[in-house]
Amino acid sequence: MKVGPINAFDGFPVWYKDENGLRLQLNVDPTDPFSGISPADLPNPTQPVSFPDNYPEEAFYMQVEAEMTTDTGERARLVLALEAAFVNEVPRDHEQIVFGRVRIRVAGLRANGVYTVTHPYGVDTFTVEPDRDDPTVGEINFTEDIGGLNGGDFQLALNSRVHPFLQWNPAVAPAAPEGYLGDPAVVHPIIGSLFTDRFGQLQNFFRIEGPGIGIGSLDRSTTPGIDPDNCIETSNFTVLGKISTISGVDVPRATYTQNVADSGFIDVFATSDDTPQTINVTGPGIDPTLLQGTNGQYFARVQFTGSRPPSTITITNINDSPQSIKEVAPVDFITVTANYDTDTRDLTIIATSSDSLGTPTLSIEDFGIGELILLPDGTFTTNLLFAPPNLTINSSAEGKRTIPITVTGPSTDPISVAANAGENATVLFGSPVTLNGTNSTGPITSFSWTQVSGTPVTLLDTNTATPSFTAPNLTTTLIFELTVDGEGGPSTDSVSILVIGSAPTPVANAGPDQIVQQGTVVTLTGSATGIVTSYQWEQIAGIPVQLTNANTATATFTFPTQVGTASFRLTVRGPGGTSFDDVIVASITQNLTVTRAEFRTRDAEWRITGTSDILGPDATISLYIGNDLSGPLLAQVSVDALGEWLYRVEGSAIQPDETRAISIQTSSGETLLNVPITIRR
Repeated sequence: MKVGPINAFDGFPVWYKDENGLRLQLNVDPTDPFSGISPADLPNPTQPVSFPDNYPEEAFYMQVEAEMTTDTGERARLVLALEAAFVNEVPRDHEQIVFGRVRIRVAGLRANGVYTVTHPYGVDTFTVEPDRDDPTVGEINFTEDIGGLNGGDFQLALNSRVHPFLQWNPAVAPAAPEGYLGDPAVVHPIIGSLFTDRFGQLQNFFRIEGPGIGIGSLDRSTTPGIDPDNCIETSNFTVLGKISTISGVDVPRATYTQNVADSGFIDVFATSDDTPQTINVTGPGIDPTLLQGTNGQYFARVQFTGSRPPSTITITNINDSPQSIKEVAPVDFITVTANYDTDTRDLTIIATSSDSLGTPTLSIEDFGIGELILLPDGTFTTNLLFAPPNLTINSSAEGKRTIPITVTGPSTDPISVAANAGENATVLFGSPVTLNGTNSTGPITSFSWTQVSGTPVTLLDTNTATPSFTAPNLTTTLIFELTVDGEGGPSTDSVSILVIGSAPTPVANAGPDQIVQQGTVVTLTGSATGIVTSYQWEQIAGIPVQLTNANTATATFTFPTQVGTASFRLTVRGPGGTSFDDVIVASITQNLTVTRAEFRTRDAEWRITGTSDILGPDATISLYIGNDLSGPLLAQVSVDALGEWLYRVEGSAIQPDETRAISIQTSSGETLLNVPITIRR
């Protein structure tokens, strides 16, 4: 399967083509009875389709469905589709996605039964899990969507199973409408599967085999060799898809070169279908020129006359009906080299524009040192601690070039040892003191402590990271030096210990009480007067939280997604004693909205979306049927990192009640009651 150029109208590929050479296009025309789109699918049904303001939330290159009835009278449904949609279900540029879908839904099956589903794109086997309310039954609810998730990445849909494309069997009357795979309002046998079943038959059917599924079913199997009590099958499908009549054209690059005052050249690169296409380029100051190429890649170098290149040129696929047109603005081509020398730590950049006459300004895109303008001769050198992986040069003539940075010079030196003798401290007469060198880094092979100043003391365990001594009974300042050895060593550091006779008790200050938003990071900012040797935060009441950096003056935690309070105590210690202070943190209520509440009767599909200012994995939204919280629970969903939440599911066993409303409750207790539901076909 292959993907075609991007359509300038809506940003989706003009076509997808399967291995049989069959090309399909999107059909978003609500007046076309074969499109699967109705005016009700548009935000403004009275206006023509436009992008993105009046465009459907989803459309299809192909959609093939089949339905059967099980032994219990439940519906078995198969959906095979190549679908166009949007990242957040709202038509927006740069959020277009395409994916291949295989969906199988069967209700009312025997719990723990093994069911094999055979369809045009393979065989899937399921063991049915028991239902929570009735452990004797269960269901298959399987969806496989393969394609882009982040906007663009249209090639990813090629990895799905949905190919080659399926279409009405031309050997069975009536014939498909001209230019279409079939009529989605009429069931019909199909062709297109490359798979064969165990009897050697092409899998142009929908078959389910499992315990008792065929007993009493209208779709009971008639295939020889299959037990009809344990099998249902159908060869009739609804088929939607429009055959593409155009190849389209895309222009990944159009760059100009100008070295003289009255003319220059434009290099035009275009892509289209890999069958031979007639593509030309036109524009002010240039002669119409055909592009040359094969296998979907086309190129031409055209000369322009005039003091500057044309502001836009037009690339047209003449073979298409209507003709496919792309208008692009030629930009200059940037030639650039960038090298980082690990010896001098110099990054040297040399860049030139293909427009030597206009001499556009070249700038280095910010990679941590800010945007920089290149010198007139196109060179730049800067000293950096390390090299970025890539470099981008922008031109005032709109050209842009990104390249990887080459690296020369010797290898980076291995890590060296670094001594850390700890923090300076104040202690009282006669108190035990332990020095701390444990924060020294690197491949240390030895520690060595010595006293270099002050009243001499007896230092114990001088060859360890934590020697100790007893403070003398007089006021003095003691200085100790730590030497560590190892790779790149030795390294030294010193620490000062002030010995005093007495000190006032330090006074703790845990800061003012706070009111914060649920799910946010809260900072506890403590302080103290007097001499302090340690800070310690602890939670003493309220909603349990996990403190970070609790042994520093400034600790943090994430407030849970619920309304309530949490109380904390800051304890400070010093040579003069210990004191504490408390602080209370309370949360505010959640801001909750519903942006859509919709139920589609055809597929029993819910589409409910909304926003919340309470984020994080613990923030959940519970959806209830009806105008208060006493109705059945429809679902519970999470709030994503952008504050958005959604519930979308087809084949739901729960439908709106007579109130035609839903009610919502957050995990922190806020509610929205009696939200109207839009009922659609």
